[in-house]
Amino acid sequence: MLSLDDVVPLHLADITFPESHPLRGQIGQMFAFAIRHRSGLVLFETGIGRGNDVLDRHYQVVHRPIEIELERVGHRVDDVRAIVNSHLHFDHCGGNVLFPGVPIYVQTAEYRAAKEPLYTVPEWVDFAEAEYRQIEGDQELSTGLSILSTRGHTPGHQSLLVDTADGPVVLAGQAIYSKAEYDHIRTTGDVPPDDQAPEPDWYLASARRLIGRRPRRVHFSHDSHVWDREAGT
Repeated sequence: MLSLDDVVPLHLADITFPESHPLRGQIGQMFAFAIRHRSGLVLFETGIGRGNDVLDRHYQVVHRPIEIELERVGHRVDDVRAIVNSHLHFDHCGGNVLFPGVPIYVQTAEYRAAKEPLYTVPEWVDFAEAEYRQIEGDQELSTGLSILSTRGHTPGHQSLLVDTADGPVVLAGQAIYSKAEYDHIRTTGDVPPDDQAPEPDWYLASARRLIGRRPRRVHFSHDSHVWDREAGT
């Protein structure tokens, strides 16, 4: 069975939120996660793509290439056997293009949403040899790895549940934005008053669903802080 250390954070980018954003001026982080599964390396998220000058300027992106981050933890791009995108916004799927032929698991609703204008960067989703596996709802990816539908941030958002010898690990994606938000929802049963979820009812239901799994750890795609049940935080 997997251990807690088999879920490895990869810090892929830092951005500065622009004036038009509710978090304007603040620094945002983007994380992916490598899961060392016995069937091969699984990636959750692939971060912001490279080569889009408009986005790079708008968000003042500081890239940390996924190839280098994988090497830092002892792996190569060629080790990746499957990818799970929480959703297809540009900051979560931009590295997909580096993995032609690798199965990429997304919800059907999310794949459809990504066809809408201004939803994402189209060439980071549709590229030569893109191997999307569309699913609907929850699905077991492999032994000890389960995709959970967590609609709310987007119509087809999904999270990943990893069974470890020390208890479940949740990779929330953006179903819950941060450790602070997780603590707030866990203790109050409601989202923070300043939450910006496009579908607030779905968002809260999905967050409660993840909390209900009684995870040992929770990782977030935009927060370096990790919630850990044993640490009491």
